[in-house]
Amino acid sequence: MARRSDARQKAIQTASRLFQRQGYHGTGLAQILEESGAPRGSFYFHFPHGKPELAVEAVRGSTREVGELIGSARARARDPAAFVRKLARGLARWLEQTDFTEGCPAAAFTLESVPEYPPLAGACIEAYDDWQRQTAEALEPAFADRARAEQAATLIVAAFEGALLMGRARRSAQPVLVVGEQLAGYVAAL
Repeated sequence: MARRSDARQKAIQTASRLFQRQGYHGTGLAQILEESGAPRGSFYFHFPHGKPELAVEAVRGSTREVGELIGSARARARDPAAFVRKLARGLARWLEQTDFTEGCPAAAFTLESVPEYPPLAGACIEAYDDWQRQTAEALEPAFADRARAEQAATLIVAAFEGALLMGRARRSAQPVLVVGEQLAGYVAAL
């Protein structure tokens, strides 16, 4: 049983990395199997609906990873503005560690394949909703009410999404850091 779980997890992790680097359509099943070392037979045992089902699991796994980054920034921050700065630094480090080959995990799927496969659209929506919820919780002390914190969280998640895309294109963490500093100033001014 452990071997099956390992093969499944390796396939998810490999697919997530490849999807972020090459996109959904640019990543073939044969490449995922080769790089993960997962046997073809066990792949369809774990993912009977094939590559689209694997993509859903890749989004869910990446959602947890970004959620952990948000949680870590929140735990280390003394106030909401510091949270935004720490989140920006964490996202910038992520870009640098992947040599600017990976960006937001949900972005590749949202841009390429969401309309084609409703479960994947649902997984992307869940990802954005989770990141916005966690960000709103971190921002609540700076706002008079939850609704305003949720609106600011939407702004912050969307701004970082764009900054990650710009950072990848420019091969620079600077857009993420600049957006983070501007957003932190916005939050601090409240």
